[in-house]
Amino acid sequence: MNEESEMSTMPDDVNDKINSGRQTLSMSRDEPDEMEPRRVPPAVIAAGVGAAIVGLGLLGWLLYRSRRRRTLMQQLQASLPDRVRDLRELQASLPDRVRDLRELQASLPDRVRDLHELQASLPDRVRELRGVGDDLLERLRKAV
Repeated sequence: MNEESEMSTMPDDVNDKINSGRQTLSMSRDEPDEMEPRRVPPAVIAAGVGAAIVGLGLLGWLLYRSRRRRTLMQQLQASLPDRVRDLRELQASLPDRVRDLRELQASLPDRVRDLHELQASLPDRVRELRGVGDDLLERLRKAV
């Protein structure tokens, strides 16, 4: 009889589980509002978007106010054409160029003397080369 009582409890357990499942299903049908996900009201979304726009506007205004302002001279220099800037740079480098030209002028007589010496020694140097005759030497003299 002990086995019989155990066997009778097993179908009862299955029936209890089935009944509890049905009860859960009936409860879920009765309260459909609790099953839907929560929704954010449109007014809250609009307020969030408005706050974001105001925040971006304030950030833009702060960046605008903190920009570096240029002086009147800087504004004028920026408005000048590039050629005027080039003239200023040329004016700055002009003393160096004048000094270089004066040094070149001072060394010019020495260079001219070196050229005359080279021209005078040319026939002797050309004769030292093999295969150079008097005809080619005359042509070189005319060219120089």
